[in-house]
Amino acid sequence: MIPKFPLFLTLLFGGLLAWLWATDHVFRSGGLMILIPLWLILFGLWWALHLRGARMKRLGVFILGVIAVIAAFKYLIRYDGSADGSAFPSLAWRWEKAEVLPELHSDADAAAVPSPTPAGVADMPRFLGTKGDGVRPEPDWQTDWKAHPPREVWRIKVGDGWAGFAVAGGRALTQEQRGEEEYVTCYDLATGKLLWAHADKTRFDEPMGGIGPRSTPTVDAAQNVVFTMGSKGLLNCLDLTTGKVRWSKEILKDGGSTKSPEWGKSAAPLIVGDNIVCSGGDNGATLIAYRRSDGQLVWKAGDDGGSYSSPVLMTLAGREQIASVNSNSVTGHDPASGAVLWKFDWPGFFPKVCQPVQVTPERILVTTSYGLKSNLLEIKPAADGKMTVSSIWAASAPRTKFSSASVFGTHAYALDEGTFCCVDLATGERGWREGRYGFGQQIRLGESLMLVQAEKGFVALVKANPAKLEEVARLEALNAKTWNPPTLAGRWLLLRNDREAVCFELPAK
Repeated sequence: MIPKFPLFLTLLFGGLLAWLWATDHVFRSGGLMILIPLWLILFGLWWALHLRGARMKRLGVFILGVIAVIAAFKYLIRYDGSADGSAFPSLAWRWEKAEVLPELHSDADAAAVPSPTPAGVADMPRFLGTKGDGVRPEPDWQTDWKAHPPREVWRIKVGDGWAGFAVAGGRALTQEQRGEEEYVTCYDLATGKLLWAHADKTRFDEPMGGIGPRSTPTVDAAQNVVFTMGSKGLLNCLDLTTGKVRWSKEILKDGGSTKSPEWGKSAAPLIVGDNIVCSGGDNGATLIAYRRSDGQLVWKAGDDGGSYSSPVLMTLAGREQIASVNSNSVTGHDPASGAVLWKFDWPGFFPKVCQPVQVTPERILVTTSYGLKSNLLEIKPAADGKMTVSSIWAASAPRTKFSSASVFGTHAYALDEGTFCCVDLATGERGWREGRYGFGQQIRLGESLMLVQAEKGFVALVKANPAKLEEVARLEALNAKTWNPPTLAGRWLLLRNDREAVCFELPAK
């Protein structure tokens, strides 16, 4: 006969774990890491104490067993951060050494000239495209990748980090960590050869989220510069041709922030007129604007700090403004002065990463996870010259942890705790939910397709179909955890993670 207490304990903890995983609960991995050790401890204590006689001996055996397990984890096993976006741990033997890439050396005054720009290349000068909205043009390339497979152009090793690529004039720029140096690197788009590298003596290392910079560079072709945001808030303005520093600013200091973001600065700089606008720290100013030409501080605005989302320039209710997802709010700002035009309170302890996605001329969708509600917001003009904001609906789906939604007409498509889903924008209700792409990234292609960078490294083309998941093509591109956003520069697709980068040419129609 099975003893009642172990049976009860097993059924209770097993039921909790089954519920956590069946619902894709945001804390399912945390629950696993807590419940299984707790079950083992309680079961061990029951074994040691439930029978009379030799209790102290059995208790001693149990304690020695606990000490042995703790010692094994301390001296034999190494925690290598999260295996995926659910925070499931990645473990390795301590004697297994991770590959350390060499430092880069590039003479900025003698930087190499890139190859002639290949056919089919279009600039993608910043995170999520020219407008930062995650929308790329209708494909002018073949979408049947079985009949017309993409051509791998080059594949190179890169340092740690979760930045994407920006592409301009035959150059592909990203950020990566090598040793104690945080690099901005510029590669030849046609060959993958390093053209120049700029290094700053800084290193961001967060146990769960990993090592290195998180922000994608922003290219300013008009002034031949690239703006980069370091993981600890260093804003660089570098010469696009050579990588030479024109000016640098510490945005956390300038914004009055007393707290650096726990997971590192990830927001990409935004070019607005003569200024470059940056998201602030965990507290202090929400946005900080510098003059592009010389880095002079122009304005700072808001008092709710920034987030892991990048500011976006858009027109809402007929007025151009900067939309910003912040630590505890969503705000709209006047581009010239930074003045707050409207504010939607959106408090929450956990990070917010999504980009605000425009749905109609007056509405934007903001999404998140960690038990918080996603919201469809409506912005309207107010009599005092400012604007009003209200929530049309608040819903649990989609639960976007690292990524943002793509909107097609009356429906939004997003990675909901790692599984693709479709949400009706009229009601906030989720339709279908299938397709295990993990905690990856996505961009919209024209009027009917999405390119999904899966967390495991492959890339999928998915049709915007409110009735069902419809995957039309798949490309095995990378083979390790990939949190970096994809870059589609015309027919040239650049992908990377914290180990390698690869470039594909998509076949023309």
